[in-house]
Amino acid sequence: MFISINKRAFTLVILFVFIFSFLSFGQTTKETKDTKTKDPIAAFGSEDIDILLDLTYSDNYKIAARAVYRLGELKAKKAFDRLISIFLFSGPSVDTGFDEVILASIWSLGEIGDPRAVDPLIDNYFRFTSTPYRAEIIRAVSKITNSDKVYTFLERTIRATQNNVIAYEVVKAFARIKRLEAIKVLSEILDQKKFEKWVNDEIEKTIKLLSSGESKESKENK
Repeated sequence: MFISINKRAFTLVILFVFIFSFLSFGQTTKETKDTKTKDPIAAFGSEDIDILLDLTYSDNYKIAARAVYRLGELKAKKAFDRLISIFLFSGPSVDTGFDEVILASIWSLGEIGDPRAVDPLIDNYFRFTSTPYRAEIIRAVSKITNSDKVYTFLERTIRATQNNVIAYEVVKAFARIKRLEAIKVLSEILDQKKFEKWVNDEIEKTIKLLSSGESKESKENK
């Protein structure tokens, strides 16, 4: 047992040094089309989930964030508890740079798709004041489910916001969850003309998309 633990610790140290050297070297070299050469973490697969989880504890936040993203790319359900703990660990005491790890955790929770993530993501939406966090939460919950809680959250958000980016993300989310009730909400928002043209264009596009789905549903029910 002791030998097994030491072997794992030694492996992690070697991996950390290897990955750190690549990330540091990559900042002073040209971009490469070979992602695995540029980013060693991309080479980790589903059999390496435990190693990736260990890397999320790295003091080098670039490594930690990349490990978190990789867990999402692999849709590693085993990572749920760790990702939620990262997401909830925020506030004035958070070190500079850890914000990227938190942002990565939101994205990965959306990719993994565990419904247990919906409540904490929505309930903590207003704890984040910056647009990137809020936009990522909107994207994440709409990827996970089209439940009533998600729909209500989206409706309240677009009615309350004056932020064009947030509004755009909500519109895209409505298209993603395919709830026909959103047609009425979006039509009302469009009539208010409170967003810029590029957002209104997306609203019109989404209304047409949802309306075509409504027409199809009506024909099938006849």
